[in-house]
Amino acid sequence: MKALAVVIGFVFALGVAALAFPDRFGDYLPGFMQESVQGGPQLVLQVEADGVDMGKAVADSISVIERRLKDLGERFSAQPQDSNRILLSLSKSADVVRVIEVTTRPGRLQFRLIDTNWRRNMTPEQAVRGEPPAHLEELYGRGGRGEQLPYMVDKRALLTGRDLVDAQPGLDARTSEPIVSFRFNANGARQFAQVTQENVGKPFAIVLDNEVISAPIIREPILGGTGQISGSLTVQQANDMAILLRSGELPGPLTVIEQRSP
Repeated sequence: MKALAVVIGFVFALGVAALAFPDRFGDYLPGFMQESVQGGPQLVLQVEADGVDMGKAVADSISVIERRLKDLGERFSAQPQDSNRILLSLSKSADVVRVIEVTTRPGRLQFRLIDTNWRRNMTPEQAVRGEPPAHLEELYGRGGRGEQLPYMVDKRALLTGRDLVDAQPGLDARTSEPIVSFRFNANGARQFAQVTQENVGKPFAIVLDNEVISAPIIREPILGGTGQISGSLTVQQANDMAILLRSGELPGPLTVIEQRSP
């Protein structure tokens, strides 16, 4: 009877873990119950070092991959292969398309101001040539109906994802739309407060991998070091974005050069 009670208690505990943390349920299973990566698909990833030593770029890429895939709830093994490649082994049930999307995205988050009056500030020569000032660039974001919307954005980043300490998916309390809530460290909170104080009434762009994912207007100074990203996100997109932001930026481009099926 004691053995039966232990088994029932164990199953109940697993059920609680599954309800509380569905994306990481596998982490709560003992080794003999966890899905093996043997016989599953494999990906060969090529690392490009962006201004850092190749060995460090490979090691840092593996660390980012591990954080992302653990949060995604995938079973995997990531090992260096040759001098600039990583062998990623997945379980048979892995969602390979989603794994590739989450694994290879740079995860470069920036906060930049949007210039809505740039045409008024152009020199006559720039107006004739039809080009914006050198400090601006045109980036695009998705509109409510999926269309691409252009934004003229300052090239200088006021804040980056390096100052984030957490990001979590959720639902907007007013609209029930999927969002990503984020929190800065002390340094980021101070900078965010200063930026929002100095630019009340102006729009700014939250840019992820050179795509404008949200372009809110600063209504008032944001002093608490927290904020949220919204705008035509699905639940999966919000979850994946939070994973990217929590895991940090890749040290350089990561490309799938070979995909091996079981």
